[in-house]
Amino acid sequence: MRPSAFAATAASPLLVTLFAVTGCQRGEDAPPATPAPGASAAQQRAAAPAAIEPTDLPPPEGVLRAYVWDCDGGLTLRMTNLYREDAIALEMHEGARRLPRVASASGAKYSDGSLTFWIRGDSAILERQGAAPVDCRESRQASLLADARARGVRYRGHGNEPGWTVEIGPGARVEFVTGYGADRHVFDAATESGGETADARVFRAGRGDQGIEVSVSTAACADDMSGEQFGQLVIVEFGGRTLRGCGTAIP
Repeated sequence: MRPSAFAATAASPLLVTLFAVTGCQRGEDAPPATPAPGASAAQQRAAAPAAIEPTDLPPPEGVLRAYVWDCDGGLTLRMTNLYREDAIALEMHEGARRLPRVASASGAKYSDGSLTFWIRGDSAILERQGAAPVDCRESRQASLLADARARGVRYRGHGNEPGWTVEIGPGARVEFVTGYGADRHVFDAATESGGETADARVFRAGRGDQGIEVSVSTAACADDMSGEQFGQLVIVEFGGRTLRGCGTAIP
C-alpha cells in the first residue's frame, strides 16, 4: 500500500503550498510576517507574498513535494509541500495566502480563521468562511507529475511487470526504479542524442559495470494495466532486459 499524502505528518510538521487550479503561478519565497489578528484587508495583502518559491529542502521519505487534488464542483487544487515553517500557502484569486497549522484530532489542518484546508490521508476538506465545505480527493497520477515537475524532471516513464519508473532530469540525471520501488539506480552524467525519429531522444549513462539507455519518443501509448493514455513511448535497456512503457514530457 502506498503511503498517504501526509504519512509523515505526525512525526514532522509540514509546510504545504496549495495552488488552486487554473492559471495559478507556483513558487515560494521567504515567509512574510503574519498580520496581527484584526488587521485590515490592506495590511493582510501587504503581508502576503506576491509569489511563493519552492524550497530545496526535501520532504520526508514517502511524501511528495507536490500534490493535485480534485474537489467537488470541478475545482482542482495544486499543492506543494514546504518545510521551513509550520504553515501552508494557498494561491487564491486574491493572491497567495499563508495559513498556520492548527491543532486537529487527526490529519494536518491549516487555517487562518476564514480559510481552512484539512488533509486526512488521500482526502481533504476545503472550508471557506460563509460557504459549505468542499470535499477533495488526491489525483495520484497528476500528483506524481506535479512532484516530478517540482524536482526539475523532464520526462517521466513507467511500466508494469515488474513495475518500474524512470525519470530524466534535473540536468543529466537518470533515475531508474524497478521491483515496485525495491531497486533504485541513479546515474548522474547521462548523454543525450537524437533517436531514430525527429521527435525521439535517447539518454545513455553508466556507473561502474552498470549501464542504462532510455529512449523517449512522441507516440500514443496506453498503459497495459489501466488503459490510461499517455503521449510518450518509453523504452529502457537495463541489465540485459528491454522494458517498454508509457511516459509524459514535463514542460
